[in-house]
Amino acid sequence: MNGDRRVRKNSTILPDSKTIDILHIDDDPSFAGLVATFLEHERDCFNVRSITDSRDALDVLKENESSVDCIVSDYEMPGVDGLEVLERVRESYPDLPFILFTGKGSEEIASEAITAGVTDYLQKTTSTDQYGVLANRVQNAVEGYWAERYMNRGLEAIETAHDGISILDDDGYIEYANSACAELLGYEPEELIGLHWETFYHDEDVDHVYDVLLPEARDGRWHGTTSFVRKHGEPIDLEHTLSFTTDNSLICTLTPPQATDAGTLHLSAKEQAMDEAPIGILLTDPNQEDNPIIYANDEFTALTGYEKHEVFGQNCRFLQGDGTDDEPVEELRRAIDNREPVTVEVRNYRKDGTEFWNRVRIAPLYDADGDVDLFVGFQDDVTEHKRYEQRLQSHTARLEALFEHSPDMFIIHDFDGVIRDANQRLCDELGYTEDELIGQYVWDLDPTADPERASSFWESLPPNTPRRFEGKLERKDGSTFPIEIHLIRLNLDGEDRIVAMDRDISDQKRRERELVQQNERLDRFTSVVSHDLRNPLQLAKGRLELLREDCDSDNIDEIDYALGRMDALIDDLLALAQAGEAVMDLEAVQLPDVAQLCWGTLSTKDATLSIETDRTIEADPDQLQQLVLNLFQNAVEHGGPDVTVTIGNTDTGFYVADDGGGLPDSESTNVFEAGYTTADDGTGFGLGIVKEVVDRHDWEITATNGPDGGARFEIEIT
Repeated sequence: MNGDRRVRKNSTILPDSKTIDILHIDDDPSFAGLVATFLEHERDCFNVRSITDSRDALDVLKENESSVDCIVSDYEMPGVDGLEVLERVRESYPDLPFILFTGKGSEEIASEAITAGVTDYLQKTTSTDQYGVLANRVQNAVEGYWAERYMNRGLEAIETAHDGISILDDDGYIEYANSACAELLGYEPEELIGLHWETFYHDEDVDHVYDVLLPEARDGRWHGTTSFVRKHGEPIDLEHTLSFTTDNSLICTLTPPQATDAGTLHLSAKEQAMDEAPIGILLTDPNQEDNPIIYANDEFTALTGYEKHEVFGQNCRFLQGDGTDDEPVEELRRAIDNREPVTVEVRNYRKDGTEFWNRVRIAPLYDADGDVDLFVGFQDDVTEHKRYEQRLQSHTARLEALFEHSPDMFIIHDFDGVIRDANQRLCDELGYTEDELIGQYVWDLDPTADPERASSFWESLPPNTPRRFEGKLERKDGSTFPIEIHLIRLNLDGEDRIVAMDRDISDQKRRERELVQQNERLDRFTSVVSHDLRNPLQLAKGRLELLREDCDSDNIDEIDYALGRMDALIDDLLALAQAGEAVMDLEAVQLPDVAQLCWGTLSTKDATLSIETDRTIEADPDQLQQLVLNLFQNAVEHGGPDVTVTIGNTDTGFYVADDGGGLPDSESTNVFEAGYTTADDGTGFGLGIVKEVVDRHDWEITATNGPDGGARFEIEIT
């Protein structure tokens, strides 16, 4: 056999041929295509799918769950930003690698991303080197993800094993037992944890275990048949193996009774079983010179790339190379010399020269006389696990640095509200030293916290699920300030802890108060304009009509014109105020439909509308209608009664143009100023309203003359 075999999609072994499927989210189609091109150039194994609408990410992920290995997402996108996408992904896929690749970078965004469970965070630059960095981050994240799944499957394999397997500490108490072990002894698995091995022996057999079985197991291995006592007192005879690990843990294996005599199992069947094993297996003969290999299974040849005939007769050291450390090799040598089991992790090399981390577990096998007959060695490729450990250490270091140097305040406390840790920013803001804060209660610092309800609330929080709300912090001098709290329950060093990231929102609250006051003033203004001015205006117009019946004077027409101008000014002032006040509600809007609707409200007579667009844009429907209506009205007022108005596409947006007299060259930059007009009966606020709507959508507008004359307004949608 050779090592170039196909691997299933969910395998955690990582050959070069394995594809890594990446879902890339960026609202800029050009940049999304560029990222895909560079990533696939960096790694042949990368397959990038790009989407430009962040709201479609979960649908794409749901449809292709089994083939998405990593998500790379921009941060600042319309509709749903990158952090919101991350939070929604984490609800259904808590472990899927997610890398935030954003042009808008800050410690604040990084803090929020880490709180939400981001795998990695990378800020965009102008250099193409960033794609190599991004490729490394993606591969590291995915390999760690696969390694974690591999470890889980290993534990699952132990749990579903036919043999009963348990691990006991050096005092003899059970720390772990699989389901088969529990079933053989008549217990539930959780009932076995913490029980001493003496529980399962007849009283008269306990001394024999201490005097014979355990000493032989410490010398290498004990194997035999034991009569155990099940939960309800009934005896059961089981084939029984004991051995100790290097950390002094006792491994106990129980084999259930077989329907046939184990001695009838032919050697070829055993070899077939070993060849089907998912790990590399070697047998060596310590009774020959240099302990040569006499058997290698198929998985070993796949792991190392060597054929079996190249392996037989060699010592295992042929896998070593320049990067192999001396310490684990020496540990292996001592164990073999002392006829003892041992487990080490060593850097080995395949036939093609590539290195890998090999977890080697060896144990002596005894013949019927109790002499060492063979050594068995189990070989596991744990390269990705080692890389994961290294990345975890690096990630932990970054988190600790972020904790200490974050611009946000961090508090770590337990369910009782006792503060266990705090960062320097919190100490500086509150005026305490770290020693003064540790041991205080949360409600000593947050006057809004209720001690009677807080503990039960914290205990009810689901792990790794962030929550956000507002509160207050009280400084050492008694002053308080408002905060935004991001709360998450985490397991830290084996303990359930609550991590609170607090952010001072004093400026935000002040701006909110100012905005409320501004809106109140705006409400009063619109009330005065719409009611207190319009009522006397209507009264004046009514009285003027009565006066027209009583007398004939040129002054009556002048007064009527002035009152009409005042009425138009009131309408435009209200529209301008409401455009600045309205809450934005963005949705997909069909531009042709808006154009038809606006044109139908105008008294156009001989004017003509030409619609040369089928564009759909993301906008507030009411405000977009106001924008288009004012541009149409401006064209009709200035272009003449038979003007043709055209609405069409540009590369990045749309335009509204007419075939009238156009704009004076010197005036194109002034047309959007409130009150500016060149028409005798214009108010000068129509284009001001257009500019207000454009600004609120973060678009851009320019006023020019078209190539064939007439005014042309171009709106660029950014």
